[in-house]
Amino acid sequence: MVDTTLKSDEEKAEELKAWWKANGTSVIAGVALAIGGMFGWQQWQQHKLDQAEGASKLFSEISKPEADSLDIVKKLNADYGSTGYAALASLSAAKAACEAGKTDICIEQLRTATKSSQNNIADIAKIRLARTLITAGKLDEANTILSEKLPAAYESLITELKGDILYAKKEYAKAREAYDHAILSSGGQNTEALILKRNDLGDNLRTNQSNNSGDKLKTEA
Repeated sequence: MVDTTLKSDEEKAEELKAWWKANGTSVIAGVALAIGGMFGWQQWQQHKLDQAEGASKLFSEISKPEADSLDIVKKLNADYGSTGYAALASLSAAKAACEAGKTDICIEQLRTATKSSQNNIADIAKIRLARTLITAGKLDEANTILSEKLPAAYESLITELKGDILYAKKEYAKAREAYDHAILSSGGQNTEALILKRNDLGDNLRTNQSNNSGDKLKTEA
């Protein structure tokens, strides 16, 4: 058995050369990958920062009186679509369009916002889109959106909107059930307007029941 402690410096140097010859390439490759990964990460972080700064600057232009807000929204979604600013701009444009009675533009902007990678913004856009679609009479499309998986925090509002859809379809009994559920799941939120909406179903329910009874009697006769 050879005692390695007795090896000469020349023998140790030869062993080191042999090891490096066998493993040097993989060591260099590993170091290169580590350095490349570090620089790649830094470049990605800088890209994200540049995107956020560019989007923020463009977003601030919307509030200027002379600005073409829709044009800015298009640029934000085209160049900075991965940022929250693009979706927020779409929500802002949708609000302005709805207030101006431009329902089609409002719906278009809300649809764009629902595609945001920022889930919280996308969820808000879906709720607003469903409400706008109900107002526009596009009940089935609104119901499809409300049937998607949305945060539990929106349960009361979603159920209320489903009640609005049922009301629009003149399914008053089902609408009342939906409003009752919305009230119960409100979690302590103010439900005065919702209760008024639910109570206003009274006359419609009585009229509907009366009509159904009349139709039944005619059928039996």
